[in-house]
Amino acid sequence: MDLVNRYVYAVTRSLPEKQRADIEKELRTLIDDMIEENDEPASYESKAQKALLELGDPEILADNYRGSKRYLIGPQFYDKYILILKIVLVAVFAGVTIAIAAEGFFTKGKNELDIVKDYLGALFSGGLQAFAWTTISFMIAERAYMNTADKGKVEKDFMEKSVWSLSQLPVIPEKKALIPIHEPVISIIFSTIFLILLYSTPKVFSAYITFESNTVVIPVFNQQAMQGFRILLISILLLLVLKEVLKLYSRRWNQKLSVAVAVISGISTILTLYIFTDASVWNPDFPGEIMKHMKLTFDFIDPWAKIKSGFIALIVITGVIDIITALYKGIRYNVIK
Repeated sequence: MDLVNRYVYAVTRSLPEKQRADIEKELRTLIDDMIEENDEPASYESKAQKALLELGDPEILADNYRGSKRYLIGPQFYDKYILILKIVLVAVFAGVTIAIAAEGFFTKGKNELDIVKDYLGALFSGGLQAFAWTTISFMIAERAYMNTADKGKVEKDFMEKSVWSLSQLPVIPEKKALIPIHEPVISIIFSTIFLILLYSTPKVFSAYITFESNTVVIPVFNQQAMQGFRILLISILLLLVLKEVLKLYSRRWNQKLSVAVAVISGISTILTLYIFTDASVWNPDFPGEIMKHMKLTFDFIDPWAKIKSGFIALIVITGVIDIITALYKGIRYNVIK
């Protein structure tokens, strides 16, 4: 029975979520029928082994259940690629919409036709970049995460229909080792929206002070200085998407995934620190403007410096926790694919 469970798991793990339950039920019925039709005087385990060998490589069977071969990114990555591409495009749409709305708020008297043109242009540009980021992330994931042996196996399985044996069935991981699909999806959505806003409209991150029906907007960041870090912001987004793509591909913790996640988290944390430890990205007039418009009776410069230091410390702590958590889960729940 363990072999049957492992075989069913191997077939369904790479299929779209909405198809898995039906296909698992159909596959188990098929295997049971094959075992019952075997009239040989053999044990259930022996009959099950024969049935599974007749069905063949689970990866090839999974490809047949999909109904067609899709090699744009790779058979094992394609469904996740389409899913993440849709999610990123929706996040880009949300981010661009917020950014253009904020820009319209900050720029009074702007022609409505110009706003529509800017909006459509930003959507088109953002959509193309989202497609590029997602595709590059999956290309890197497919080539970097899979070692030479894995690649050879995939090529044989899908191109040459190579000989397969029961010993190749993966071990079913415990539930705590599994990565819920909503975790990387949510991370991609919020990371994309946040970095798009920081990339295109950093002025949205401001202090809004309202008095006498007027609103004063005091930007936290120096917009001109932030524009100089656009390449780094795109690089950080690419790394964050790549990290979540690896999680979606693996769907369970193992040592290889944990090391990859830890390395990517470390690099993205360093790049983030490089940006926000640069004094020029912060609006030098922010504390003075806050004191002026809020009519503070104390010097806000020192508290503002502590807030910035706390923000940088939060980046470090978050990065360290992410790295330690990934390595712990990789060691604690390591499973063999």
